[in-house]
Amino acid sequence: MVELPVSIDTKKSYKDIMHSISRMQNGEISKLLSKMGIEYRLNYGVSIPQLRQLVTGFEPNNELAFILWQKDIRETKILASLLFEASMITFEQAIEIAGKLNNQELVEQFSRNLFSRLPFLVSLMEQWLEGTDWEKMLVLYSAGWYTKQHGESIEIIKQLCYCYIDKLNAVENNPLHQSLLFILQSLSMQSELMRLEIKEKAQQLMSSENCSIRRLGEEFLWLNVN
Repeated sequence: MVELPVSIDTKKSYKDIMHSISRMQNGEISKLLSKMGIEYRLNYGVSIPQLRQLVTGFEPNNELAFILWQKDIRETKILASLLFEASMITFEQAIEIAGKLNNQELVEQFSRNLFSRLPFLVSLMEQWLEGTDWEKMLVLYSAGWYTKQHGESIEIIKQLCYCYIDKLNAVENNPLHQSLLFILQSLSMQSELMRLEIKEKAQQLMSSENCSIRRLGEEFLWLNVN
């Protein structure tokens, strides 16, 4: 993904980042993530707020971000999500980046920090809602974050989300269930009219014979009792 040779500045930035990560390592957080089933080859246990603070000292840099993303290290992957310049990412690169996101934490971080900012998010939705559970989760969370931050394309995103939900036979994957709940909640915050529409959609889900789909509607309504 990164064309050789890598610039001297990028090499220096990478070394500085790795030094900072090593200095901030926290064994307790690392153990906690392992207990939660979130596994990495190497995990320094640096907190997300610390990583966000660390990245403020660097400009967006796709060369550096791709190097960090390629490492099988929790902290470098999360930092990559913050350093990618979304406007310079191609559709093919987005597919390749997503291919290395295989746990809940990375899906949540990349959806918020990178994929929600991609100009071709709708095209990714059209493709990934027919893909793996990880791809579905990534694009649903990404669309949810996009919806919170923008007003454009909301109708298209809503219809794609509805179409996907209407085709569901079950939502047995709990993380996928949470990503669906997140985008419904994000859409409902757009306006009072949208909130009422999503509420009606949730009520329709409650009539499903499938208990997991019914629970999706119930949880949304429980979060929006007023």
